[in-house]
Amino acid sequence: MLNSDFLDEFKRTTEAKWSTVSLDPMIYGFQFQPGTRWNPGLSDEVVAEYENLLGVRFPHDFKLFLKAMNGTDIPTLNIYGSSGDPPCQSVGVYSYPRDIEIIKRGIEYVSESRAELRITLADQGFDLPAEASLVPIFAHRYVMCTSNPNTSVVLSILDRQDAIVYGDSLKEYLVCEFLRDSP
Repeated sequence: MLNSDFLDEFKRTTEAKWSTVSLDPMIYGFQFQPGTRWNPGLSDEVVAEYENLLGVRFPHDFKLFLKAMNGTDIPTLNIYGSSGDPPCQSVGVYSYPRDIEIIKRGIEYVSESRAELRITLADQGFDLPAEASLVPIFAHRYVMCTSNPNTSVVLSILDRQDAIVYGDSLKEYLVCEFLRDSP
């Protein structure tokens, strides 16, 4: 499970990494821009408001994360490698309430293909509980919200046939997505 020591170090490490990052002109996909920082965290009351607005109960780990940091401050940038296409910006890590409409669209998107997602994940040995809510946190990554607040599985869902478990916990996901060295 997450704790404040991990989150403090995570924030420090990612912001230090982003302070010196250079955009790679050969990469296809969104990259964090130099100088990206985490937005301040949310109060307990605002986290509860967020849950109520979405009609879900967040896992404990996700609540701790939101209290420590609430999305990133500047958009990510896709320069489309050497394709010659013009760069495109996208929200970095989602922030409440700034990105609530994007978050709602993400929830709607996965809800529309729920049956197919369950089959895709079952083929990989993962049971997506029928009652689980999926809340986007960054790009096409979703934290799974169930009746058990002590679990915080993160799924990567590109489409109904392209979905995987990206982290067995929010902590595992954060390490994999943000702290591992690039290939």
